[in-house]
Amino acid sequence: MATDKRQRQRARRQVAQQRARVTESRGRIRSRGVRVALIAAVIVVAVLILWLVVRDDGSDDTSGDAAIGETAQSDGPDAAPGTGGFPDLPPPPGPGGELTGEVTPCPDPAGPAFRVTSFESAPAQCLDPELDYTAVFDTTLGQIRVALDQEANPEAVNAFSALAGYGYYDGTAVFYTDPTGGYIQGGSPHTNDADDPGPGFTVAADEAEEFRQGQLLWSAEGDTTGQFLLLAYDEFLPSQPVSGLTSLGQISDGSLSVVLDALVLHVDDPDTAFGGRPSEAVIVNSIAIQSTDPTPEGSIDLSGCPPADGSGPQVLDFDGPQPMCLDASKQYTAVFDTTAGEMRIDLDVANTPITANNFAVLARYHYYDDTLLFRTDPGIGIIQGGAPHTNSPSDPGPGYTIPDEGSEFTYEPGQIVMARTAAPNSASAQFFFAVNENTALLNNQGTYVVFGQMDDASLGVAEAILASHVDQPNNPLGGGPEPQVIVNSVTIEESG
Repeated sequence: MATDKRQRQRARRQVAQQRARVTESRGRIRSRGVRVALIAAVIVVAVLILWLVVRDDGSDDTSGDAAIGETAQSDGPDAAPGTGGFPDLPPPPGPGGELTGEVTPCPDPAGPAFRVTSFESAPAQCLDPELDYTAVFDTTLGQIRVALDQEANPEAVNAFSALAGYGYYDGTAVFYTDPTGGYIQGGSPHTNDADDPGPGFTVAADEAEEFRQGQLLWSAEGDTTGQFLLLAYDEFLPSQPVSGLTSLGQISDGSLSVVLDALVLHVDDPDTAFGGRPSEAVIVNSIAIQSTDPTPEGSIDLSGCPPADGSGPQVLDFDGPQPMCLDASKQYTAVFDTTAGEMRIDLDVANTPITANNFAVLARYHYYDDTLLFRTDPGIGIIQGGAPHTNSPSDPGPGYTIPDEGSEFTYEPGQIVMARTAAPNSASAQFFFAVNENTALLNNQGTYVVFGQMDDASLGVAEAILASHVDQPNNPLGGGPEPQVIVNSVTIEESG
């Protein structure tokens, strides 16, 4: 664990050092003018070489001089297998469908009937101007959450969201990384490279007036329409002038580490002046668009209990702890609907009423919907989740903490347990499942509150998830399940 963390920190330092040096151009945002300039540069180099050959009268003597075409060794990670040691791009996802018509209809919020990658026209207005939206990039390195800015660029944000809703970006690769320029680039479903023809339409959008760390930049028109950049540093330093990029929003602080991890994987391309790509495929599995209601305080009353049937709004941030909403005379079961199967957990309201109530109320506010079980650790036998903002242990939580209910707990397979920091009374929303006997290793830290127990069938699902663990060098906690396990929803059943 500590060794992985140090390796990750060392790799990031190497990226920073590479950025600080004067290096070859890294830009990949192409324009016709740039292509013409490159062709001209090639002609000039060819003429220079011809002149040198004529000057030397065909002599083969190269003593004392470096041979033409000799390249320096990269300071970055070892190149993955590919032509000349440079990693190959993964093939683009299978071809998507086409939509025709004067206006593209809005995608079905439940998911499109089929993936669409070609459009005859721009989409209708699909986003509610009264709501806030977050784009959730599910990638093979982790989730990237971007708060979209409708006010700054409503047409571009709407168009990007519609493309995401039609699965346009599903299965696409981050095809370009630039540690010097400070960004990663993707969004090309037809070709997985910068020459993608795009979705077939353009939209009006203001160019970004400034560039800053954490921006999601998007190409709204021109040769690169539909492609996106994610900025990792305070300075955006492309190697050539760029135009037409608009800002769609801001990456959450907890998600920025995923962009940095992609840059750590960068390998220089020895055959071009335009940088390189990750040494391993970084795939955007999907981009989900989530909405929240930002209306002024009081218009959504969070002082009471949410509807028990789950019909209330999704809420991720609160002003304070939850009111008591569970009846101590009744029994409550948390039902986890996950991509790996269903898990049913009886909550211990009698012994841990504050903890059980807090979890149940958050679940009824859909706090845990569409989150990842982001950590598996067979060594201590646990699965961890409950972090909707970042899907990582650094998640800011719901905005409050709850008191610890008891101490000197012992841990056994099938329990649901609150996660927290080393500080007392610091739990808020994250949880972990105790899955195998190795959880007994936590008994000497028995301050993590146990607040429920799953049945045998559910424990079987949890055991299968833990068995799918893979070590992840870029994960400071060691690893996670592969494929990723998504918590689609957590519902609370009442009985008795």
